[in-house]
Amino acid sequence: MMKRGVSYNGLDCLADASSDAYMKYKHQLQAEIPWVSQTKYAKYTVYFGIATIFVAFVKQIYYKYRDYTYRSKQSSNFGTSLIDIWISYCRYYGYKQLPTWLTYFSIPGSVGSALYMFLSSLYMLCYCLVPHFWYRGCAGFGSSPLAVRAGLMATALTPFIYVLAGKSNAITLLTGISYEKLNTFHQYTGVACFILSVIHVVPFIYQDLAEGGSSNLKMNFKDSFEYYSGIPPLILLGLLCILSKSYIRKVVYELFLHAHWMMGIAYFGTLIWHINKELGADDYMWGALAFWATQIIYRILMKTAFKPNAMFLRSRQAQLEKLGSDGVYQVVIGNTTGVNWKPGQHCYLRFAGVRILDSHPFSIASVDEEDKTAMKFIIKAQKGLTRKIYQELDKLITSNKNVYVDGPYGGTFRDPRSFERVVLLATGTGVTATLPFLTYLAKTDSIVKRVSFIWIVRLQEDIHWVKSELQECQKLGGSKIDIHIHVAAKKSIYTKGDFEKEIESEETNLNEEDWLIDYGKPSVTSILKLMAGSLAARNMIVCSGSDSLKREVSSIVSELQSLVFNNDLVRSNVEEIYLHTESFGW
Repeated sequence: MMKRGVSYNGLDCLADASSDAYMKYKHQLQAEIPWVSQTKYAKYTVYFGIATIFVAFVKQIYYKYRDYTYRSKQSSNFGTSLIDIWISYCRYYGYKQLPTWLTYFSIPGSVGSALYMFLSSLYMLCYCLVPHFWYRGCAGFGSSPLAVRAGLMATALTPFIYVLAGKSNAITLLTGISYEKLNTFHQYTGVACFILSVIHVVPFIYQDLAEGGSSNLKMNFKDSFEYYSGIPPLILLGLLCILSKSYIRKVVYELFLHAHWMMGIAYFGTLIWHINKELGADDYMWGALAFWATQIIYRILMKTAFKPNAMFLRSRQAQLEKLGSDGVYQVVIGNTTGVNWKPGQHCYLRFAGVRILDSHPFSIASVDEEDKTAMKFIIKAQKGLTRKIYQELDKLITSNKNVYVDGPYGGTFRDPRSFERVVLLATGTGVTATLPFLTYLAKTDSIVKRVSFIWIVRLQEDIHWVKSELQECQKLGGSKIDIHIHVAAKKSIYTKGDFEKEIESEETNLNEEDWLIDYGKPSVTSILKLMAGSLAARNMIVCSGSDSLKREVSSIVSELQSLVFNNDLVRSNVEEIYLHTESFGW
């Protein structure tokens, strides 16, 4: 228990609460920092977020303009060259990776994202903590200015939390950044809101304990609406932040998913209850609700089985088939009416009759063409839904199931046809994200002069997952297509009839069709560095696979940016090296 009897200018904060001098100081301190004047802290928190979105919006507009004009006329001018150099410096630092141990604390892997979060945190903490005074001397003089501004700033962040939570959201529309990449900022905004909420609570507890001890604090939590109504939203927000950690999501993903949206709704309702229309803070909540509801309605009507005139409330039939004995299988949906997608996008699949409440994201391994090519997915059984389906296939070999499609989502807003060199790098089933780019570029007219398709597989028989697609791309693209497959395992297992035979793979290069096949685990760093001398003016690198692969590729592409900003020294003539990675870890 803290010391009782806090005084202000000779007045006891509790005993003299009804004196004229006490009321005089109260009015004086209220005039110095009026209660209603602190609404500016919420406004400038929102302005900071809007400014960030505006910068990302301008970036997207520039890229679209640059891609369009370069595709029609492969030339640059002094202005675009300066912008290219400035962007390359940003990518040099932005693509760099932080130590992996930092990611356990919900810090993003890339230096660029981490730096933005650091600067945002610095802005909010300075804006909240630097202005003085923090307290009014006595609790009876009015709410602590520190508590009020921290609470208003936390409330102002709420709309961003709910907008960033949507798969189809306004920020993605404006910036072109897909929701799965924005998810890191969704989590960050939630944590920032929680920290500000704790700062909001501390002054009330501190002053109550200082002036009247634990009994005074207990009385306020029992009788004061402002106190007891704040407990539920604070607890719910804390749980939302803790349960969103990646290691928890991986262990109990389905539990996390359903608990997350239920607690999200409960947090929203209890926070409105706590705000009680004070200082107009509820306007931010209604704004959050408007964005949230609009996003949900748009997603339901445009992305799911509720889409009017396109398989309305009907499932699609999918054919499932095992691809070897390593837990890999394919899902092929023949009827793609009403679904249009681009390379690199993914859909959420919900299988009728198999854990109907669960849906999982899978990259689309085929391209959307005029003749409505089937939608193909290659899935590696992990646990939960994917393992359950594979266990059924293990008994039937092939199977037909009814599937509800939600999507497509993701991909990149950059046009791959506007680059002269495209490098596609994947490991294992990550090929489902890079293969559509290869197929798309092989079948469409573009300025692309060379496409390097690099795929790292564990066993040679894994190549058969997409062998027919690779053959078609090689035939259509000819010398423009360069397919290089690395088989990591020393042994391959070939099955014929009822017999299995292990064959020791030689550490030599072999050719299958026009593909180069290497045996042994490759060095991705060496592969990319060897390409440095053959890069074109504008280059696009697409990477999909394990987290370690994406970290390694990001670091190397960061180093390669020197070919752009040191162009005059190394005579590389490279103007851009753009990297797109798939963010999902399934």
